[in-house]
Amino acid sequence: MRRTVKVNNEVLKRMRMIYYPKGYEYIDWMGFWITEENKPSYHHIEKAEDLRKDNKNDEATIENGAYLGKKSHELLHRIEVYDKDLYDSWNYIFKVINKMRCYPIDSVWNVIYDLKIQSMKYLDKYINQLKL
Repeated sequence: MRRTVKVNNEVLKRMRMIYYPKGYEYIDWMGFWITEENKPSYHHIEKAEDLRKDNKNDEATIENGAYLGKKSHELLHRIEVYDKDLYDSWNYIFKVINKMRCYPIDSVWNVIYDLKIQSMKYLDKYINQLKL
């Protein structure tokens, strides 16, 4: 039985403070704008159920999180089903951002936008349904 992990809003607030200093664009880690319709959500890079299997803490942490909009998060889990390599590439870049502990630099944004293009080509029909 899958157990839902409640994400503490404090974690998202702290992530916003670290990764989005005042004056920086409010774009999630998949390259989509955070808006009223695409509110922030937390993505476990290492899945909570996998952490539980290994008897590790499954609570939301900055180190194991990606800052995504809700629609981007849905898209990412759709990618997980259809293209595991692309999903793993996204999680890799999320880990890179976390290690940097700051707003992503241009070279990281270049990778993000390349992955976004791959995602959009692969899931074009689904993205149109999401209206990203």
